[in-house]
This record gives sequence, C-alpha cells and structure tokens, in this order.
Amino acid sequence: MAKEPQIEELKSKLGYGIKIWLEFKEDDKKKNILGSGWAKLLENIDRFKGGSLSHAAKECGYSYKYAWNILKRIEKRTGGFSPVKTSKGGPGGGGSVILNEWGNYLLKTYQNLVNELKNIEEKLGETLKITE
Repeated sequence: MAKEPQIEELKSKLGYGIKIWLEFKEDDKKKNILGSGWAKLLENIDRFKGGSLSHAAKECGYSYKYAWNILKRIEKRTGGFSPVKTSKGGPGGGGSVILNEWGNYLLKTYQNLVNELKNIEEKLGETLKITE
C-alpha cells in the first residue's frame, strides 16, 4: 500500500509553465514569428549595435548560418519584411547587422508582452500558495 503523501510537500512541488510568441496574420493564416529564442537573437543584435551577426549568434549558442536562417524565416513569415539592415564590411571583410524599424518594433512588442506576463506569473504564483 502506497504511503499517503504530505500535502505540504506536494504543494511545494507544484508549478506551472507559460510560453508566449508573436504571430503574424496574412491571408487569414497566422504564422509564429518570434518566441524566446528568436527574440534573444534580436536582443543580441540590438545589444551589439553595428556588430556582426556571428557575434550575436554565438551569444545565443547558434551558428552564423542558423542565425541567418532565423532572420530569413522572420522575413518570409512577415510578408517579406526583414527585421534587420545589413551592410558590407570594410577592407577586412565581414559586415554588420542592425535592427531596422520593423525589427525594433518586433523586439519591443515581444519584450512588453514578456513583462506583462511576468506580472501575471507573479499573481498565478500567489494563487498556488493559497491554502484552505
């Protein structure tokens, strides 16, 4: 016969999870365009203004190619609007990437939603602590 668990022990192990992402609606179809991982890439691009995509990608644990594909997917899923502006490098080669107005808007919108969600999570966390 199984031992009856202590209710307080069970309560302490109870939690929840919430995921959020931005969607883009085109032709009555919704496409996911920005979640936590892809937002982190945009954050790193913004943080290293005028820096290389390689550096921003490395901070996320992504390869350059994977990061570039993320940017291309966002562009494709938003009707051809890229979130970044690129420029070619100088004599040493390379290049730079910065968020354009669209990329800044996506990132700020996502960050605002995440902040609102944190407030909701705090309230939900309090709900889990309610005792009878």
